[in-house]
Amino acid sequence: MTIRIHVAGHLKDYTGRSVELEIQGAKDILDVIAQLDERVPNIRDRIFDEHDRTRPFINIYVNEEDIRGLDGESTKTKDGDVIYILPSVAGGKGSLSAKGGRTR
Repeated sequence: MTIRIHVAGHLKDYTGRSVELEIQGAKDILDVIAQLDERVPNIRDRIFDEHDRTRPFINIYVNEEDIRGLDGESTKTKDGDVIYILPSVAGGKGSLSAKGGRTR
């Protein structure tokens, strides 16, 4: 059973710039992250809080479905699944006007 994991954003810094990893035999998202943590030490703490809940600024998708709308960290995984781990993106100041200039 092969599951592909895509890691994006600043989390790539922990995976050695590898954005795609494969793991074998994970039964759910908790297991996926546990196996990922074996290969990329301490990444679990960047994804989960102390209660094994996904941190608010991290988004995890199984085959393009947000796990928050499924069974959360207990979402089952199967052979061929693709897991996306994406940090939220925020920031910036002001916005662009219709003419392309900054507004406040």
